[in-house]
Amino acid sequence: MSSAASFPLVSVVVPVLDGALEIERLLKSLLALDWPEERLEILVVDNGSRDGTAAVAARYPVRVLEETMVASSYAARNRGLAEARGDWIAFTDADCVVEPDWLRRLLLPAPPARVGAVAGEVLALEGETPVQRLVERYGIMKHAVTLPHKALPCFSTANVAVRHDLLRDLHGFRDDVRYFADMELSWRLQIEGGREILFRPDAVVRHRHRRTWGALWRQGVQHGRGVAFMKRTYPDHYRIHPGEQVRRLQGLAGAMGRTVTAGRGTDTGWAPLFLMLWYSGLLAGYLMGPAPSRKLRGHSGANTPGPTKGHGT
Repeated sequence: MSSAASFPLVSVVVPVLDGALEIERLLKSLLALDWPEERLEILVVDNGSRDGTAAVAARYPVRVLEETMVASSYAARNRGLAEARGDWIAFTDADCVVEPDWLRRLLLPAPPARVGAVAGEVLALEGETPVQRLVERYGIMKHAVTLPHKALPCFSTANVAVRHDLLRDLHGFRDDVRYFADMELSWRLQIEGGREILFRPDAVVRHRHRRTWGALWRQGVQHGRGVAFMKRTYPDHYRIHPGEQVRRLQGLAGAMGRTVTAGRGTDTGWAPLFLMLWYSGLLAGYLMGPAPSRKLRGHSGANTPGPTKGHGT
């Protein structure tokens, strides 16, 4: 059996906002990881919760930090980065649960030097509603679907580990936007950092997908605003082709016409409504434009290493 010293020191950073009802589930799974205790630290970063999240997290043997200046999950991640000691910084979210072998599958064997980040797979935690089952079917959260972006591979912070020294060199996440700063970092990691993203699908994190139609619409809007941010930030890389979008909408219209014959009450029957809400939300969000972060009440400035200049939106 390998000695603990042969394992890299890993800092797991979890941003959270009003997650009192979910954070315990995640923390229990992190504390049950098959990883040497002395080679692991868990940092929970509260981003202005009003439901007692920090007090709940403090019941567990983890470090509880606060990001009190910028209302952004990316600012919270940067806060964790500023305090982390690990060789690798692993990220997941409060609405997730990690598999016991998550870190072993993610970081062993040691990734080659050319690899700057390692992404695992994001699968459904539950499938209680048609929305959740269709999110899983269409792979909206799956890295197997989202990583091979047509321009450059990109990861999400539900399940990824990034080299600490590289994160420092890149000055962490942009904290001036609310959506898709993880995608922006993954592109910057490749464009500026000259590193690759490795995909290890056996390293699994379970994510609680949105449960309701309204939540799906809001997620679509968020993604659309993130697309607008990426398009504005990387106009030479992130190209949106009108013809492609027209064909997608035509296919959606055809699917809507088959709703009745697909069978009411089944997931197949709900699929056209699902696609309509998702793509219309994307369009609405894109037209709204990037979503800037905001300062938390009573504060100004920033206490995180995330860049707010030099990569303008």
